[in-house]
Amino acid sequence: MRTPCLAHSRRCKTNVVTIGLDPHPDSHTVAALDENGTTLASLTVSNDTAGLARLHEFAGSFPRYRWAIEGAANRFILPFVSALIAHGETIHHIPPNLTSQYRTRLGRKKNDVVDASNAARALLANPELPVFHPGAGQREFQDLTRTQRRLSEQLKANRMALQALDPGSSARSALTQVIHVLEEQLAELSEQMKKLVKTLAPALLELLGVGPVVASVILGEVGTIERFANEGQFASYCGAAPVERGSGKNSRMQLNHGGNRRLNWALHIIALTRSRCDERTKTLLAKLKARGKTQRASLRILKTYIARELFRHLHQTVTPVLNSGST
Repeated sequence: MRTPCLAHSRRCKTNVVTIGLDPHPDSHTVAALDENGTTLASLTVSNDTAGLARLHEFAGSFPRYRWAIEGAANRFILPFVSALIAHGETIHHIPPNLTSQYRTRLGRKKNDVVDASNAARALLANPELPVFHPGAGQREFQDLTRTQRRLSEQLKANRMALQALDPGSSARSALTQVIHVLEEQLAELSEQMKKLVKTLAPALLELLGVGPVVASVILGEVGTIERFANEGQFASYCGAAPVERGSGKNSRMQLNHGGNRRLNWALHIIALTRSRCDERTKTLLAKLKARGKTQRASLRILKTYIARELFRHLHQTVTPVLNSGST
């Protein structure tokens, strides 16, 4: 169902309209917002050729527009996204956690129009979000790492369930078999990730704290590093750049709860590894502790440093391999 379109109003003719898109396997919902966050129109279509054509028509009713797509790399929307990119349109990937933050702040129930509108609002409030360009093997890395995470969670749950059983319980055998299968599948996934990383970005494994799983998360979530203008923008995307909070004369830097949480997890793993194994990192953490920083605050600072280092490393070593691998 489509709401009335105000594309012929003066503000639509002069300002850039942000089109939020909430994709699903069977349908897609879009909402067009002006620069003040006012909803101009919305539309829900089926996920088929006719529906995608209607999305093109919807966007074309606005003289100037850009796309804010929640989960732009999702399998069921990526072909449409690729077609938009091929036509030179501007696409921004909106992490789902950003749209959920806006839903929580506004106290609104969840539905597709709300999510599409919140995707657009997320871009309006975070103009530094980079333009989306899928990298070589990005979808494969995402599939592998997200499957690995789900199986890891299942393995942990089954191990805890096994520990809770009495030693003589007849259910122990079934859980033990499930645990064994999960361990085998996780080992196989790790090997697949290792082979793919060594093919597309072997130099990434040279960084201290980066193993096959962490490298795969980075490559799956970053895409092409060229879409980030600088180190600061990349750190912000990773949720590793502190944000200023305060009013008047009172202000302080606080944890950034936004950004890509999978990349933030990867930075956290690297930071923990280096805090145990790297003398330079130990020295830095000791200095921060001497300044009165807590362990959590010190780790946040360390993650910012690592994000900036990772940005430079991806530019210098990974980009040429990905470019050659995509031709």
